[in-house]
Amino acid sequence: MRRAGLIPRGAGAAASLALLLAAGAAQAGERAWTRDWVSQGLQAQGRAVAVLYAPGPRDPAVPDSARITRVYASRDYDSSARISTRLCWGSEKGPCVPLEGRSIETGLLRGRAARGPLLLVHRVEGWGGGHPPVFVRGTVTVWFDDGQP
Repeated sequence: MRRAGLIPRGAGAAASLALLLAAGAAQAGERAWTRDWVSQGLQAQGRAVAVLYAPGPRDPAVPDSARITRVYASRDYDSSARISTRLCWGSEKGPCVPLEGRSIETGLLRGRAARGPLLLVHRVEGWGGGHPPVFVRGTVTVWFDDGQP
């Protein structure tokens, strides 16, 4: 005998599966491209070095209509220098999002063209015992919705 308001045995699992399938369907058109690059050497304190990231020939096709849903960016370097990094869309002028620490995942660039370009803009804020040149390895992954089912 079932009481009102209770879910029959097994129905909870079916409902959970239905929610998972619906969430998957909402992201069915989502794809991604990733690029890894190393910057040219940072030589001077306060002078920005920008590295351009865009989809390549081995990435999924990125139609003009494709829009960013989220972006992941990371950076790594072997130096005691203090380096600030911004993730920018379109140009060094942005819009930009600062990386706090080594990486960021953000939806703040959502809706912008997925082809980008995106840039990681690095700047030495202080040498802290390090010395030039400093090379920064960066990774950018762009998830986008291409409008396809």
